[in-house]
Amino acid sequence: MQTSQIDGVPVFSAPGPRRTTLVLVFGVGVQDETYQTRELTHLVEHLVMGSLPKRNIQCNATTTVDTTSFYATGRPEAVREFVEGVCAAVSDLSLQRADAEIGVLQAEDCSSSGGGLVESLWAARYGLTGPGVAFAGGPGPQFLPDEVIRAHAAAWFVRGNAALVCHGELPEGLRLPLPDRPAPPHRPALPRHQAAPAWTKSWTPGVGLQLSATGPWDPALRVAADVLRERVQDVARTERGLSYSAEVVTHDVAPDRREVAVVVDAREGQEGAVAEILWTQFQDLCRTGPGAAELAHAREGLEEALDAADEDELVRSDLMDAAVSAVTGIPALPLAAWMEACTAVTAPEAQAALERVRRSALLQVPEWSDFAGLPGLQRWLICGLTREAVPGRTIRPSLAQRVLGRAGNRAIVLGDQGIAHRDPDGDVHAIAWSQVENVFPILDDGGVVVVGGNMCLVPVERAVFGQRAVDQVSARLREVVHPQRWSAPRPGTVVPVA
Repeated sequence: MQTSQIDGVPVFSAPGPRRTTLVLVFGVGVQDETYQTRELTHLVEHLVMGSLPKRNIQCNATTTVDTTSFYATGRPEAVREFVEGVCAAVSDLSLQRADAEIGVLQAEDCSSSGGGLVESLWAARYGLTGPGVAFAGGPGPQFLPDEVIRAHAAAWFVRGNAALVCHGELPEGLRLPLPDRPAPPHRPALPRHQAAPAWTKSWTPGVGLQLSATGPWDPALRVAADVLRERVQDVARTERGLSYSAEVVTHDVAPDRREVAVVVDAREGQEGAVAEILWTQFQDLCRTGPGAAELAHAREGLEEALDAADEDELVRSDLMDAAVSAVTGIPALPLAAWMEACTAVTAPEAQAALERVRRSALLQVPEWSDFAGLPGLQRWLICGLTREAVPGRTIRPSLAQRVLGRAGNRAIVLGDQGIAHRDPDGDVHAIAWSQVENVFPILDDGGVVVVGGNMCLVPVERAVFGQRAVDQVSARLREVVHPQRWSAPRPGTVVPVA
């Protein structure tokens, strides 16, 4: 790997195949959004790509939790034109295709579906901060105004937040004319306090165990997680036929903090049994550590994965890791060094690594599972759920809804300190006025949704509570919620038919 600079942007390059690959990486992703602005970075990425002329090269872009990358493979002069075009597009973002690209995002169903199992684990730990934002569906890109889109691009797609990867011949005369500004600070990811191992439920399929580690990267924890994954597969799939696969997913939240999750799919109705297997095997590894044969198998698996990758893949991986490190501050470790560290892990080191993170263990099952906990696990609520009544004026569903029996026990409570929603099960979701993250209209109903930073949602549907209730709630919200917390649809937004 060679390091250099072009126009103040760090460049990580290595000789490679005849066709050059360039990747322009920016240190901005979903973690730099809010519930209100969910899909904003992805929209900017689409607008940039949509503004470029058609080219007969392989090119695309992607937005992740912490980065946005534009990449192309082809002749050196062709990929140079592509990257320089990206720089020009982000420097003076055109919104001519904004509505069209918003439609594309809606077709992808990115904004409304939210994240999956891993993202829900992040949200359980971090709420609507840091990687937890990836789980939120958000109001949708049709609520993103032009000025917010422009400001996001101007703040993050700048020289001080960029790095370039080049695998192959570095194009002659390449320029990177990005705005000469430093990257703004990232919003901190705020983990919730956890005093002991816990379990929770979420509206996502599958079972997961999340572990939070602080300090320098520890290869022993990754090896221990691989052993745990193998154990769970052996029992849940091979012995009992309850699952198909398990995997380990890691994410560096900060240079000194990372999340390691073992996620397992489960046969319908067997999620509780799979969760018990996962927790039991984790507990056993904490007590006794892996056996010699398990460690050897884990090492062989790592070596096989490394051997299966061709040389170009390995080089590009190291180049990308270096570029991502440059824009995020997360330390990078070349694959060869990573492998050497993992293969040197001993059983006592793996056991000690699990013991260090045991208190952070968070076991998650689907909401529809009959799982009711296990000894040694505390109940963990993802949102501010309570069974207690909240003081305030109670607004009940309309008479028609009550007569038809469609409303159940639902109610909205407007209080001096906040708003609450009692759902059909009798659970109360309360949001203090100071916690209101976003208010947005229900386009096909005329009601509003109040979103709390505590992960609670209060839906006030006109079809359920009536227009008068919507007016009363909206009037109170206008008094106590800052206008910047309100979302309005873009001009010309098509309202769906209910």
